[in-house]
Amino acid sequence: MVIVYESKTGFTKRYAEMLAAKTGLKAIPTKEISKIDKNEEIIFLGWMKVGRVQGLDKVRKYNVKAVCGSGTGRTAEPDTETVLARNNIGNIPFFYLRGGCLPLKQLKGLDKIMLSMFVKVLKNRKDKDEETEEAINHIVNGFDGVKEENLEPVIQWLKTNS
Repeated sequence: MVIVYESKTGFTKRYAEMLAAKTGLKAIPTKEISKIDKNEEIIFLGWMKVGRVQGLDKVRKYNVKAVCGSGTGRTAEPDTETVLARNNIGNIPFFYLRGGCLPLKQLKGLDKIMLSMFVKVLKNRKDKDEETEEAINHIVNGFDGVKEENLEPVIQWLKTNS
């Protein structure tokens, strides 16, 4: 089994490296997936954007046994069922890993434009709750939610399925 990951800002890569260190499995980025056999079992980790696990389509023709999505929310957004449907994740386990985001001022291009617009929408909400305020703060100031304990469900699954 091998860990394959897609990371844009480094948070998902850190999870892949932590999981590799904990399990002894090798972690490789999706750009190097051609180096592995198509029958090799894969745990895939990808960062999430609008409920989509980025990079998942690049590994679909491989033997994916589990999918982990890394995002900034407390839970998979908009919700786990929607994530499963949007990503066409059938009967394989899905794990959500709270990752992080860089501060808005460090972003570039379309990401910066889109997140700036999103923050404006959130700030203009009349019914801002604690989660909305937290989302605004995380986008503007950055956030790092990568924690080893977040991998525990994945590690437990591995212990019972390998």
